[in-house]
Amino acid sequence: MKSKNALYEATEFKNLKEMIQETIHKYSSHTAFIIKNKEKEEKYTHITYEQFGLEINALGSSFINRGLKNKRIAVISPNRYEWVVSYFATVNGTGIVIPLDKGLPDDEIESLLQRSHADAVIFDKKYHDIMKQIQEKNQTEVKQFICMDETKDFICMQELIQEGKKLLEQGYEEFTKAEINEEAMSIILFTSGTTSISKAVMLSHKNITSNIYALSMAEKVYDTDVNLAFLPFHHTFGSTALFFFLSKRNHECLL
Repeated sequence: MKSKNALYEATEFKNLKEMIQETIHKYSSHTAFIIKNKEKEEKYTHITYEQFGLEINALGSSFINRGLKNKRIAVISPNRYEWVVSYFATVNGTGIVIPLDKGLPDDEIESLLQRSHADAVIFDKKYHDIMKQIQEKNQTEVKQFICMDETKDFICMQELIQEGKKLLEQGYEEFTKAEINEEAMSIILFTSGTTSISKAVMLSHKNITSNIYALSMAEKVYDTDVNLAFLPFHHTFGSTALFFFLSKRNHECLL
């Protein structure tokens, strides 16, 4: 559909779940992400939309099976594929995602987990020590600590994905059939605002998809385009730009 002031035709999605499902259906065999490997012989890993969709559904199913439906899940890491899977697995389920600034000092990470009343946190291995301290101090409401990488102290995100895949094979549909209220709060974003104390901003699916729609009417994306993800995903502009490109047939390169 093309509105009066639009430069290009665009599809207006009701929510992020509808958006990502349609994209996966249309472009299942196409590459969604190109990940640069720093410690492997193979320089790049290509992830298709089909694999991306399966891992969202698997992780989301595992979340719900572990009692995280309608719960608050914080995510903190540098830009990486697992951040995106965690985000969609939360909001499409339909929990509330809390993207945390990857550069936060340790005491602020604990403070924001407390202030957001997070029930779970998913994190990169670089936050292992602070998460261990937070878990041992037990002064937050976080009950489930999930590491994106393998570690002896926390459950690994890949374990949950494998667990979720088995649930899906058994016909589990709690996640895939979860209905989205696009007006409800689904994202808690902390921003500094006008003072030194960060403020919690409440965002919905509709807040994000309306921006994606506006971008789609103003920006043309070609099949051959490759997007280099530079802005941090915990910023709404960075994640919205990522989702805009994921709503098209294109490649996403994560560094």
